[in-house]
Amino acid sequence: MLYHRYLTEVRKPDAPRPVVSAEIAAALDIDPTQVRKDLGAIGLRGMGRVGFDADEVVRTIRRVLAFDQVHPAIVVGVGHLGGALMAYKRFAQYGLRIVAAFDNDPDKVGQEISGCRVRHTRTLRSYVERHRVQLAILTTPASVAQRMANRLVDMGIKAIWNFTPTRLSVPPDVFVRNEHISLGLSQLAYHLKK
Repeated sequence: MLYHRYLTEVRKPDAPRPVVSAEIAAALDIDPTQVRKDLGAIGLRGMGRVGFDADEVVRTIRRVLAFDQVHPAIVVGVGHLGGALMAYKRFAQYGLRIVAAFDNDPDKVGQEISGCRVRHTRTLRSYVERHRVQLAILTTPASVAQRMANRLVDMGIKAIWNFTPTRLSVPPDVFVRNEHISLGLSQLAYHLKK
């Protein structure tokens, strides 16, 4: 993932198309040998003293990480964070497409945010089942996060990107990625204290 981000977002577009492991390593502060091992693990072989074709590296990473496929997702909880995630345009680069948003606040239902009309959570099941969505982005208040996760799992959701400060309990076949913003903030605060 870091290699993909470096080659697509950080590296200058006019940089030479061959890229050497030392360049990637220096930019990401890792060992060049690790870069060669990682790229070799996904089937890429560098050309001696020339390096790797940057476009081929990007294409291969996209294929291996399934960025070349579209993963429709729903946002559940359309507060400030949910709305900000919906507005983030770079998700498309990674195959994520937010197709719908849900909330139970009557002031939010019916609004359009970044091209998605906010729907009431009562319609969640029918939407998920009809559109065969398997990925949910959860940004609800902590007090309802587990209950909403239970509903999502019951509807067939197989992956939850959890932005709530709640540790979710889900069956083993459901993947949860937790983004604990407060944990990140606490690490920053601790570092600044030193």
